[in-house]
Amino acid sequence: MRTFIGASFITTLLFIMILSTPAAIDPNMLLWFSFDEQLDGKQIEDLTGGGNNGKLKLGAKITNEPEEVYKGTGAVKFTNISAQVRVEPFKRMNEYKDNTYTFWFYILGNTAKPWNWEHCGGTCGEGRASILEKGRVLEGNVKGWAPGILLQEEPLALIYQFEDKGGGGVQGAIGAKGIVGPGGNGTVFEFKKWYHVAGVKKANELIIYINGKKQGRYDVPRDFVQGEALLRLGGTRERSANFIMDEFSLYDRPLTDDEVALDAKGILLSVEPERRVTTTWGDIKISH
Repeated sequence: MRTFIGASFITTLLFIMILSTPAAIDPNMLLWFSFDEQLDGKQIEDLTGGGNNGKLKLGAKITNEPEEVYKGTGAVKFTNISAQVRVEPFKRMNEYKDNTYTFWFYILGNTAKPWNWEHCGGTCGEGRASILEKGRVLEGNVKGWAPGILLQEEPLALIYQFEDKGGGGVQGAIGAKGIVGPGGNGTVFEFKKWYHVAGVKKANELIIYINGKKQGRYDVPRDFVQGEALLRLGGTRERSANFIMDEFSLYDRPLTDDEVALDAKGILLSVEPERRVTTTWGDIKISH
């Protein structure tokens, strides 16, 4: 009995130690924002340890209310036309080609009217709001998109955007007739519900995953404009994004199907247990 108790104790101790040891951060991860760790009121910690912290700009806010949405952890809210998180250029982000971005988002409602709505007689076109763009800023010269993902209002779908080496913008709808959602082509996103999105750029393909499942492959430029340019989350020249983002990550390699599925469950990233229970985090999001 004493031997059995001792063996059980050792087994339990080893199990606890395994659960308490964070996994190594992928060396190809360029950025990771959980939006829980703020260095001050305006900076978001880059949890890769690379020091490329995000900066809250023009009305973007970190919040954990209401509780039924955020479950006690921080997320960033974009509810006006300019609200954004900016990451200043750094060498690896300026040079990547194939890449992967992942994030959770929660659409609060319809996007707002464009800033120049009154000046175009209400004919400014369909509402589109920026989710993430690299290289494009609200002022100054456009240096290219690598990549860009926007939210289309009607139907509630995703739009991707690149700029090829000839300087031309390449934009396309995701899915049949621009409609794709958690059920695949022909389905749409819903308001006030969490979705996990991953975009994997590999050679001349962009693969979109929603809630960890592959929803389609789309042709994009194999080569695109690169160079010294910032990354922007949220913010748009046209309409308010009006959404919430959580757990953003950027890699300079394409993730595999299995890795995306793990990320959607919240168990791919390296998170210390005292910060979040990783094995249930994704399930909490999906259930809402």
